[in-house]
Amino acid sequence: MPPSLPLPRALPLSRALVLGLSFPLVVLNLWVFSSLYRAFEGVFSVFILAGVIALILNLPVRVLQRHFRLKRSWAITVVVLAFLALMLLAALILGPFLLVRLMGLQEALPQWIEDAGDQLQGFSERAAVIGINLDTADVINNMVANVTGQLDGFVLGIPAAILGSIGNFLGIFFLNVLTIFFLIYGGELVRNCLLSWLPEERGLRVLFVLRQNFNSFIFNQVVLAVVLASALSITLVLLGAPFPFLTGISIGLMGFIPFGAIVGVLVFSLLFMLKGFWLGLRVFAVLILVDQIIENVLPPRLLGKLTGLNPIVILFSVMVGATLAGFVGIITAVPIAATVKELFLVPAAPSLGPASAASAASAD
Repeated sequence: MPPSLPLPRALPLSRALVLGLSFPLVVLNLWVFSSLYRAFEGVFSVFILAGVIALILNLPVRVLQRHFRLKRSWAITVVVLAFLALMLLAALILGPFLLVRLMGLQEALPQWIEDAGDQLQGFSERAAVIGINLDTADVINNMVANVTGQLDGFVLGIPAAILGSIGNFLGIFFLNVLTIFFLIYGGELVRNCLLSWLPEERGLRVLFVLRQNFNSFIFNQVVLAVVLASALSITLVLLGAPFPFLTGISIGLMGFIPFGAIVGVLVFSLLFMLKGFWLGLRVFAVLILVDQIIENVLPPRLLGKLTGLNPIVILFSVMVGATLAGFVGIITAVPIAATVKELFLVPAAPSLGPASAASAASAD
């Protein structure tokens, strides 16, 4: 009887082929998610916003648990009450403070535009001496119409937005209830869902990476926004720039979004250039320097290299998130991209040990 020949072994699929085959499925899932999000945008926004707030509040809750030996229920009660008191205080003090200064900027802007028109007129006269004819009238008129119209619309829309937020009491109530629910049951809920979809070890790995990336990103951006708002406001006071606190706080709040602080510096610098070209240029140079020092020194000191993502990948992720889910997509795009990279685009990490698995499995 002739000896049996060994059966040929199946060749493993290459990593590139697996990624290529999965790409259409990823695109299809993103399209389905985008369609569902637009159909139920209000519901998804409340749930995601409540989850983000719960992630932010979970840090002081854990501090109270570990250092003051409070039960989690009492720690959540203290943190939630403090958070609501802080939001109420900000709405009653910081809100009117910024609104008054924003209205002052609205009143000062027409004069700034006239000053910019005088500068352009002087430049056109100097250009005419050497034979270059520049008509600055249309430029000035368009500038006045566009800038003033947009700022007026923004300022006039603030009272309506405030009244709409106050009137939407039911939405605020559900946001608070969902935030407390996520603080109490969120960790266990996410853990159970992942373990029901994935094998236990893989599910714990996904939970650990997802929680780590979201906690790190949210905490990093909150600290960065506070430090930016404080440092830039002080810097603008020292520079003698107009509306220093409005500018510094606005840029700091925009700093919560990746690359948002740079956009804010550019916008306010252009506004200051209307008042004086060298003033705007000086503000731009100093604020960019301060912003880069803070963004390159503070986050690595706090958290190390948070995501390990290339800045181009971060920008692309933010643009995709904004396209799919608006503001909610912007604030969740980076941690999701970091999680995808760590789970699927890097070599498999060693299995979680018993201590790490227990830490990942425990509900916060």
